[in-house]
Amino acid sequence: MTTDSSLAPWLHAAHATLAALRARGAHAALLHGPAGIGKWELAMAFARDALCETPDAHGRACGTCPSCRLGAAGNHPDLRVVVPDALAFRRPVPAEAQDDEVTGRDGGEGAEGERGAGAKASREIKIEAVRSLAAFTGISTHRGGLRVVVLGPAEALNAAAANALLKGLEEPPPQSLFLLVSDHLDWCLPTIVSRCALVRVAVPPRQAALNWLLAQGIPDAAQRLTEAGGAPLAAAREEGDGLDADAAETLRGLLRLGPALQAAQIAAQVPRTIPVAASIALFQRWTWDFLSVRLGGHLRYHSEEAARFAALAQAWRPDAAVSWLDRLRDARAVADHPLNARAVVEGLLLAYRNSMAEGRADA
Repeated sequence: MTTDSSLAPWLHAAHATLAALRARGAHAALLHGPAGIGKWELAMAFARDALCETPDAHGRACGTCPSCRLGAAGNHPDLRVVVPDALAFRRPVPAEAQDDEVTGRDGGEGAEGERGAGAKASREIKIEAVRSLAAFTGISTHRGGLRVVVLGPAEALNAAAANALLKGLEEPPPQSLFLLVSDHLDWCLPTIVSRCALVRVAVPPRQAALNWLLAQGIPDAAQRLTEAGGAPLAAAREEGDGLDADAAETLRGLLRLGPALQAAQIAAQVPRTIPVAASIALFQRWTWDFLSVRLGGHLRYHSEEAARFAALAQAWRPDAAVSWLDRLRDARAVADHPLNARAVVEGLLLAYRNSMAEGRADA
């Protein structure tokens, strides 16, 4: 029996690539691809495989050796997981501390851990975390085998931390394997990227992803997979910090008003507490569908809104819609630490209305 038997089927090819790289002596690999497709789960599964003392014929962890038991207990001395504090739930938790550990479980979009209700955990990987790796990799391994560092997201490294990690990648310690994970490869320091073997993890075929979701018992699997952009783990996760159905429909109702949308309606209807990132994602899906239809494509997310998008096309030029998308992208980059979440969402809706204010679109 292997510990990664639940590894999603679309990750097997990337797992085989990692195994081949390791067999050739690669000391660092960078898993990259869209968020929500299982890159982190793959990295942790491969770390277990690499640390196993009696792997099976396929190189998979046995689940029963002392190393596997240490890993399962969250106490493996030759595994180091480096993540921002906001993703602290990804760090292994020793078995004796699991009952008391307060962790976020929102699938990678942030966690406050044991901080106060108003505190914001850092989303950066800071230099102190990378410097601690020098002590970890500078001594003999405890089990006499490999030591593994799993770090992600790599784009969360601040400048000082990235430069410190670069030194370790340039002169890799013996018996060490670095597994980096990134949702945005182009945001990573190019010199770090160049020192890692790149392993692209692709979005799975829709039917394969849908079959997996159905096997997990996920309700409304097809719709959730569509809204997650084809990323099955994102579709499967519970929306702890997401929009509930009522809030999502409220926002869509405001978007349907188009140029008739009034500031008073926005102020009256936007919920007092609302997640910024999830709201922006809804706005982006709305705009992508509008542009798709306007440019001769099909509706991906809002099949029931064809007539509404046809009406909006009379007032919303494609270039204005693209400009709003640019504003949404910029807002998303700082959405994790809004001073006033409701004000951010209200401001974006006003910008949406204003993007139609210059007159009717060209026919």
